[in-house]
Amino acid sequence: MKQAEHEVDLLSRPYAERQLIVVLNDEEIKAQQKFKEKQEETGLAKFVSVVSKMISPSIIFAEATIELYRAIKSLREQGVKTLSVSQSDAKEIKFPPGHPRFGVLYIAHPAAENVYFPFAQFHRLTFEHKFSEAVILLMSLGATYIEVQHVTGWSKEFSAKMDISIPHAEIEGGVNSSSTKTSGSEILFTANFSGNTTNELPSNLVWFHHEPTWQQIADGRLKYGMKDFSLSVRYEDDLGVNVGLKTAAVKAKLDIGGNFEDHQSTVWKIVGKFS
Repeated sequence: MKQAEHEVDLLSRPYAERQLIVVLNDEEIKAQQKFKEKQEETGLAKFVSVVSKMISPSIIFAEATIELYRAIKSLREQGVKTLSVSQSDAKEIKFPPGHPRFGVLYIAHPAAENVYFPFAQFHRLTFEHKFSEAVILLMSLGATYIEVQHVTGWSKEFSAKMDISIPHAEIEGGVNSSSTKTSGSEILFTANFSGNTTNELPSNLVWFHHEPTWQQIADGRLKYGMKDFSLSVRYEDDLGVNVGLKTAAVKAKLDIGGNFEDHQSTVWKIVGKFS
C-alpha cells in the first residue's frame, strides 16, 4: 500500500523534496490526505463539502483554509514542489521564535536538516547562521582578535541588522573611512577576546563539514599551532529562493512571512590572530 505523504519522515527526504513546506493543523492534514483522490476526481468544491461533513463538527473548512489548500495546489501546478506538514510533525523542526504559523511558506536550511526559516527572511537568517558558526569556530580555536571585512555583497547596513551575539569580546563597529583597507575592503567590525586560551573544535557544526578552507584552518591551529588566519564566509547560491519563487508564492496567495529580502552574492573575510 502506498504510504501517505504525511507519513513519510520529512527529514529523511532529499533536500530538493523537502525544501519548501507549509504547516497545517493535524485535522486539515488528515482530511487532505484522506480525500485527496476524491478531490482529484470530483473537484475542489465537492471535496470541501465532503470533508466538512466527515471531520469533527468543531473543525470547519473556513474560507481561509480553502484558500490555503488552493495556494499549495497552485504552487505545485506551477512546478514548485511544496509539502504540507502537520502541526505534530512540525514539532521535530526548529523554527525561529514565534513560528511555525499556519499557512506560512518555510524554506529548509541548506546545511542543518531540521531547521526551517520563513521564506521572506530565509537569506538573511541563513547567512547570519553561517557567519555565526564561523565566529564560533574561530573563538573555540583560540582567536584573540578578529576583523570582519566586506568583500562583496551585503555590507555595513546589513551587518547592523544581524542578531549576532559574541560573548567575552570587546566589539568595535561603525568603522569610518580612515579604517578602510587599502584594497577597498570595508571593515564591518572588529572584536578582541582578551585571555582566550581555548583550543578545540566545537561540537554541532553544520557548515564546517562543507567548507574545506575552514577545515584547513582548524587543522593548522590544532595540529601545527597556527597563529594568524584568514577565513572567508561565502554565500553565493540563492538555492532557488528568489524573486521568481516569490512571484509564484504571491500569485498562489500564500503567506511568505513578511517583506522578502532577496539574495545577494556575498563574501565576508575574517582575519585575525590566535593566542
